[in-house]
Amino acid sequence: MISRTKIVCTVGPSVNSPEMIDALIKAGMNVARLNFSHGTHETHGEMIKMLKAARKKAQVPLAIMLDTKGPEMRIGKIKGEKLPLKKGDTFWFVKEQVEGDKDQITLNPSCIFGVLEKGTVVLLDDGYLLTRVVEVSEKGVKVEVDNDGVLRSGKSANIPNVEIPLPPLTEKDVEDIRFGCKHDIDIIAASFIRSADHVVEIKKLLEEEDKPEIQIIAKIESSSGVNHFDSIVQVADGIMVARGDLGVEVPLEQVPRLQKMMIRKCYYAGKISVTATQMLESMISHPRPTRAETSDVANAIYDSTSAVMLSGETAAGDFPIEATTVMKTIIDEAEKDFNYYEFLKVTSQRVFPDVPSSVALASVRSAYSSNAKAIFAFSTSGSTARLLSRFRPQMPIIAMTPRRKVYNQLALSWGVVPILYREASTIEEAFKQISAFALEKGYVKYGDLVIITAGSPFGKPGTTNMMIVDNIGDVLVRGSEGYGRRINGQVAFLTAHDSRKDYEIQGKIVVINRCNEDYLPVLENVSGVILQNNIDDIESETYLKKAAKRIDLPIILRAE
Repeated sequence: MISRTKIVCTVGPSVNSPEMIDALIKAGMNVARLNFSHGTHETHGEMIKMLKAARKKAQVPLAIMLDTKGPEMRIGKIKGEKLPLKKGDTFWFVKEQVEGDKDQITLNPSCIFGVLEKGTVVLLDDGYLLTRVVEVSEKGVKVEVDNDGVLRSGKSANIPNVEIPLPPLTEKDVEDIRFGCKHDIDIIAASFIRSADHVVEIKKLLEEEDKPEIQIIAKIESSSGVNHFDSIVQVADGIMVARGDLGVEVPLEQVPRLQKMMIRKCYYAGKISVTATQMLESMISHPRPTRAETSDVANAIYDSTSAVMLSGETAAGDFPIEATTVMKTIIDEAEKDFNYYEFLKVTSQRVFPDVPSSVALASVRSAYSSNAKAIFAFSTSGSTARLLSRFRPQMPIIAMTPRRKVYNQLALSWGVVPILYREASTIEEAFKQISAFALEKGYVKYGDLVIITAGSPFGKPGTTNMMIVDNIGDVLVRGSEGYGRRINGQVAFLTAHDSRKDYEIQGKIVVINRCNEDYLPVLENVSGVILQNNIDDIESETYLKKAAKRIDLPIILRAE
């Protein structure tokens, strides 16, 4: 079963072999994420080679995602690597680079001291230690500890509900992105995005590297990112709901509401949404997830997220393949219960003034009303497929593109089955290719109705303005009228009927050119009738109609 919701797997030491990557792909991985907070360019380069070889071997689309470290706030080195703290203890956060002790600890980067004032809360180690500023001076700020704990070197720092003047990209981020461009990655997951300008800065860098086609997924990990979400989603290709750091920056009880809000605004904007962090956390060391984790994943599916993400579960866990398999199983079960048509009714109430969005909406509506088995999208840039994905149709979106980069990127889009096509100068040529693929994979059968979206002129990016309703396979015969259910079978020609002869017609579809009482034995033994009659032959039509309705026989009249 093909899952509509996609799976992002973080790759790392636990899957650092071709065999493990192959197994991840078989288990359901659609996107491989490389976390540049860890590892070196050498190790990441080897992994990228391995991933490209694996997707070529499996002949499947697989997007490679580079996740930047981002402009983080962290404490400096502590003498002895750890410092026990008690409630009521005080110490100084200082700008100077020192070896930390019970009196002073470095807080990086120094630009954040400008927003610290008396009463400001500074959370340490993902929120496990809470401190509060009690004094401000030139050298730094004095804080008081609110709870017992142990502080270790390099741990994270967060300042909730405060706009932090951090740069959009660090020197390391720039080097990492350039490295990713050189190795032709598909997607950048940009950490700690706090405004639309940050996304624009990354786009400028990609332009400089001549890689503007790389997608940018903005990670929302702070209250600033939440506050500027509407403008961020307009310029990014998608959003990652990074619940770990977000749950430190905002009250934990607000995270579920914010998750639903961000996913909803993403599909209204036609953008990708990735729900991440601690989805199957217990499977790092256990072969089965908790009930709460199972419900968490399922609820993200019901929220209509484009993708769900595994982090430590696959990168460093003991059960990476099992975690991916469990994730896919939960997705498939939740998708059985998803109300696709109700979702369409809700999302289609909005106004979509542009032509491509209007065509996409009309295509999905037509697919339901005509009982189409699939939607075919011819999309050079991938935008048509993503617009269709916005409405979460129950039938598969089979997206055909000539660009390998787009082919792999579409692996992240909800409900989209990407395929590469050879050169096709006309929509008819492309339709034959996409039909052959859909038939081979079992998405459709001969005679099935499909919806086709494309642009005119064909193959020109950004021109989606056309919808076609067609059948799979070549039309061998057409008639002006018909009756009955859909059937298939062998065809027998009986244009010169002799009632005294026995014909081998049992269960076949017969072609006749007239019909009267002599044909009754024929009608009772066949599965369908095609009448090639003249428009003036009312007698044959009338007799065949009455007989067909009496014995529930599918027929076509005035066939050509």
